[in-house]
Amino acid sequence: MSEYLKIVFQNLEPVRIADDSTSQSGQTVTLRYIPGSVLRGIVVNAMARERDFDAIKKSLFSSQVRFLNAYPTDGEKELIPSPKGFYEDKTQQQGKKKIDNVTVKGEFTEGSKRAALGRFCHMEDFCIFYYNIDTGSDLKITINEEKQNVFRNEYICAGYLFTGYIAVDEDALRDRIKGVFADDFVAGNARSAGLGKCRVISCEYTDRLPYENYLPARDQENECYMMLLSNTVMRDENGELCGLNCRALAEKMGVTDLEIAFCATSTVDVKGYNRKWQTKIPAALMYEQGSVFHLKYKGTFTRERMLALCEQGIGIRRNEGFGRVLFLNGYEGIQYKEAAQFTKETDLNTGRQQYAQDQETLKIAAGCYYRNLLKRRMNGYVVASPFPERKAAKSQLGALEAFAAAYRYEPSEAKRSIVEYLEHALDKEEGSRIHKAGGGFAGLKKYVHHIFDTDIESLLSVSTKQKESVMGIAKSDLLTEEEELRLKLELIIKMIRYDNKREEA
Repeated sequence: MSEYLKIVFQNLEPVRIADDSTSQSGQTVTLRYIPGSVLRGIVVNAMARERDFDAIKKSLFSSQVRFLNAYPTDGEKELIPSPKGFYEDKTQQQGKKKIDNVTVKGEFTEGSKRAALGRFCHMEDFCIFYYNIDTGSDLKITINEEKQNVFRNEYICAGYLFTGYIAVDEDALRDRIKGVFADDFVAGNARSAGLGKCRVISCEYTDRLPYENYLPARDQENECYMMLLSNTVMRDENGELCGLNCRALAEKMGVTDLEIAFCATSTVDVKGYNRKWQTKIPAALMYEQGSVFHLKYKGTFTRERMLALCEQGIGIRRNEGFGRVLFLNGYEGIQYKEAAQFTKETDLNTGRQQYAQDQETLKIAAGCYYRNLLKRRMNGYVVASPFPERKAAKSQLGALEAFAAAYRYEPSEAKRSIVEYLEHALDKEEGSRIHKAGGGFAGLKKYVHHIFDTDIESLLSVSTKQKESVMGIAKSDLLTEEEELRLKLELIIKMIRYDNKREEA
């Protein structure tokens, strides 16, 4: 039995995780949950800086560690994706409403429509209580010589609670993975614009299987209902993607003659991008989370095998959270649906009401304006304030750029590494009796320290009408010390690259 690291966290700022399957030209749609691949990226980025990463990365990327999707939480209720396959009549009705389950017998009332069940839900008392996630968007303009393009980016509004799980079968990694979530973390896109900051509420190991309360308490004879908790696809005997491989699934279930009696599904083209190799991950057409299968077979599907399947998952890319399944108890008895709202207590704890206020919206706008102002002035500084004439060799500047780029999301670590590198290089240069062309670490060290030790506005000669605020918001609330240091690292990278291009010209 695996141990699961249960992480409850709150998105203090809006979160944007692009949904490539539904995004269109000029519009980027966001996922309504935090994928397991995002949690894996947070862990990998944190551990990649450790000396023994090469030794542990094989386990970290194997099925010995499985990063499950993090779904919204309402109070103590951990929500799951809303199931597919329900129909309702076209009348508007408050409270509970009768619905038909097409996966039981493949039948529904004539003239009905697909039931609206939101994005996430919890099920009890033969009723589906469903929720929707509030999203916002911003408009931006890309200007080039030929035309101006307007595009829209969607994001999850701030203030939701999420619960994610990481299954860890490797004892040596348990404490180290938990340590990654000892503090706040940043998830998703548009980090430089202030999005994605999440605060960890709790982080503890448990031996309880996630969503175990939905499982049947007894062995299942001849039939069962299986729902996908995450996008899923299996391979056939030839290694090709095939949806569900009934032969392989029957073997895992310990039954024979497995067939899909009825199902309610949709598909999604799952894509991805590897930032290290700067290339797209091969796309895979998968059944979408929430798809439901009414399985019939010969034999007994024991609870022991049921727990094992829910724990290990099926199909490909299980390390990233794909292939999670859930077998539902009494699913054929569900007859009603009812809209639910996140509780008032959750709203107060997460600050969603505060974010909705105009002052918070103004703060985001002021922050984007202030950062863009600094970045525009950085370009002018690069041209007007080049490196000292007697600088380090290109290879040495390359090492400096590598430190700044590798630790751009850990600016304090980047500064420490750069300072140590310059100190060591200067000592080595001064101790050498042979003059090397391209030397001059003393001037370079002084110049870099000047950038680190000078206030960013003074360094870039920035002047605004209000010295201490932008749009009435204090600058200290718009730009943290860490963000300021990150901008200085970006400035150093720009200067090195500009210097290299100038010499080539």
